Amino acid sequence: MEDFKVIETQEDFDKAIQKRLAQKDREAEEKYKSYLSPEKVEALNKEWEEKFNKVNESLKEATKKMEGHDQIVSDLTKRATTAESSLLRSKVAHESGVPFELAERLVGTTEEELKADAEKLASFLTPKAAPPLRSNEPGGNNADAGFAQMLSQINQQFNTQ
Repeated sequence: MEDFKVIETQEDFDKAIQKRLAQKDREAEEKYKSYLSPEKVEALNKEWEEKFNKVNESLKEATKKMEGHDQIVSDLTKRATTAESSLLRSKVAHESGVPFELAERLVGTTEEELKADAEKLASFLTPKAAPPLRSNEPGGNNADAGFAQMLSQINQQFNTQ
């Protein structure tokens, strides 16, 4: 125990524990070397916030573009549906003998429904049996009788020649 010295000042105390403190510092550094320092965490936080804001802005821009595209797709789909419907009506009208001008009046969503409506419409458009041009009753139309007499006279003249 002769090596033991009594520490009387702070400087002596600091010198005596300097090695032990250095060893503890190395152990702490080794233990926490994979951890981030508060400064590094703050820098990373700022970097991630900037990236997040950029991505958020890009997302907002893309959303605005998509809204415009959705409207365009909706309009084009509506136009295509209208064109298909009109084409189907025209086809059914042509096949059923309905005039082209009346094709848009056909009602239905399927080809079968349109054909049924076209057949109904065509039945109203077909001419009914026309009355005879000449009366078959005795003593009928005097104008017809006069023409018939004139025709028989012309036939007699050709037969005599």
